Amino acid sequence: MPQPRLYRGMRDFLPTQMIPREQVLDKIRSVFRRWGYVPIETPAIELLETLLGKYGDDADKLIYRIDHSDGLGLRYDLTVSLARLMATYGQDLPRPFRRYQLQPVWRAERAQKQKGRFREFIQCDVDIVGTDSPIADSEILAISAEILQDLGFEDFKILINHRMILRGLIHHAGLDERDEPTVLRILDKWDRIGRDEVFAELRKCDYSSGIIDKLFELIENDGGNWELLSRFESFGEDKIVAGVVNLRRILEHLSALGIGQDIIKFSPRMARGLDYYTGAIFETILPGLPSMGSLTGGGRYDNLIGMFLKNSEIAACGTTIGLDRILAAMEELDMVPKAHTFTKVLVAIFSDEYARNALSLAQKLRESGIATEVFAGSKKLSKQFAHADKWQIPYVLLIGEEEAAKDLCVLKEMKSGRQQTMTETEAVKYLLVTLDKI
Repeated sequence: MPQPRLYRGMRDFLPTQMIPREQVLDKIRSVFRRWGYVPIETPAIELLETLLGKYGDDADKLIYRIDHSDGLGLRYDLTVSLARLMATYGQDLPRPFRRYQLQPVWRAERAQKQKGRFREFIQCDVDIVGTDSPIADSEILAISAEILQDLGFEDFKILINHRMILRGLIHHAGLDERDEPTVLRILDKWDRIGRDEVFAELRKCDYSSGIIDKLFELIENDGGNWELLSRFESFGEDKIVAGVVNLRRILEHLSALGIGQDIIKFSPRMARGLDYYTGAIFETILPGLPSMGSLTGGGRYDNLIGMFLKNSEIAACGTTIGLDRILAAMEELDMVPKAHTFTKVLVAIFSDEYARNALSLAQKLRESGIATEVFAGSKKLSKQFAHADKWQIPYVLLIGEEEAAKDLCVLKEMKSGRQQTMTETEAVKYLLVTLDKI
């Protein structure tokens, strides 16, 4: 008989893991809705012709292919699926179209649990389709900041760059347009493999040491946002100037949205390796956990949807909120809420004779919005209290022979052991007040 085991990079989730996941997802979804975004879903399986050729050679190798004659694969991200959906239904949707999507994706890469990297994981995407206004880019960035703040993160940075600036810097260093995809994909590995390894990979592609040194000198520039943008603008490269102008507008809009320069950092070497980005790109990091990688990441991709429509360009930008990276960071910083169950009250069964009383009381609690379960079974009361203790249920309610005769119930607070006898109505009112404070 085969032993039960998981494929590496895949995970099961027990209640103690699922509850904080759902709580984080609820907060993310709440922010998306607060900004006026609507939900969509797309299938896990897409045609390979839909998936391939959108991300770049390195990412294409990580797509899980399904052994089927129709040529199928598991989706690598949600953005290409959105582009396919917009090409199919876009004419019937209002623009700008604001969408959010929370679904799993799959990548055949090496799992790194400590960094929140897995082969199956949830992406939480938020995108605006149908406008090239920098207001859209700034809105996406403001949403990212608001989510992290709502989750309790205090020290984070949103790194921002622009593909036009990167392309201009590559040209300024002595390379041409044909080199851009390769160079950008290698630069994107900087934070994972380090400066020396990036240098080595570029040398393997036959770029000279002199050109690489010049490129590094450009992208390793440091300074304040406005100072750096002005410095790059002075190079006179048309692409760089266009990118600088766009980033300035985005930063100005962010200021109006209450996002200060202490959070936003212009980072000339941040590249975002996927081929479909065309404009501003951004990701969020925790300076205190540099090995964690980015918690959010995205950018503008004005040509992707047009790949599914002949002679058509549709502006779009968005970001992914990395659920697993966020949870890994929260665990590292001891921010993960500890909970074994959503249940707040266990109604114990004194005996079969009083099971009806227990069920009736439990229903009153649920109708009042209190998460309640009834112990199903005929175990001794000590076993039922042990059950509540094991699941960390804060309160137990009980109706025994004496209580039933007087229309009363016993409420026990598990943490302190304190017991009170009261009417069912009093118990409901008491729990509504005390649970609101927990």
